[in-house]
Amino acid sequence: MSDIDYNKSSESCPQCAEECKKIDRRINKRKLSEIEDKEFPHILKVFNF
Repeated sequence: MSDIDYNKSSESCPQCAEECKKIDRRINKRKLSEIEDKEFPHILKVFNF
């Protein structure tokens, strides 16, 4: 395990950072008002659980 305490860090853990990148790609620089309601579950799905 890493010696970094991510609870006190300004950086996220690698897994969370990757999920944030996926969400950014799904949003694709659109405003929230431009995203359809049916897209939200897919956009916010994290870690593919």
